[in-house]
Amino acid sequence: MDLFKKYITMFRQDMRQVMSTRCGLDELNNLLMLIGFLNIVAAMMTHKWILTLLGAAFVVLCYVRVFSKDLVRRKKENELYMRYLGGVVRTVQLYELRLKMKLRTMKDKQYAYFVCGSCGQVIRIPKGKGKVSIRCPKCSQTFVHKT
Repeated sequence: MDLFKKYITMFRQDMRQVMSTRCGLDELNNLLMLIGFLNIVAAMMTHKWILTLLGAAFVVLCYVRVFSKDLVRRKKENELYMRYLGGVVRTVQLYELRLKMKLRTMKDKQYAYFVCGSCGQVIRIPKGKGKVSIRCPKCSQTFVHKT
C-alpha cells in the first residue's frame, strides 16, 4: 500500500510540473466544453451523427487549449471572449446567485439574503423588518428590499 501511495504522489508531482507550463482551464474552455457536451447529449437524443462530430470537435478544441504551451495566445483568446461575452457570463452568474439566495431565504427562519447588483456581495438581513434600505458593505451601493 505504501508503494501505491508513493507512485500516486510521484504522478501528482509529475502532472503538476507538466501543467505548470500549460494553459489550463479558463472561461473560454468552460464554454467550449459545455457546447461540446450539449451537442453530444443532443446527438444521443436525436441520433444525428453530425452533432456527435460537432460535439467531439468542441471537446477536442477545449483539450487542445488546455494543454497548449502558447500561453500568450490562449490568454488573448480568453480576454477577447471575456470582453464580448464576459458581461453575459457575469450576469448569468449573478442571477444564479440571486436564485440561490432566494431559496436560502425560504429555508432560513431568521434571516433574508440579498445580493448586491454591482459587486455580487451576499448580504444577510433579519426577517420581519419590512421594507429596508440596504447598503452594501463592500461597494457602498444602496438598494431597497422587503424582508
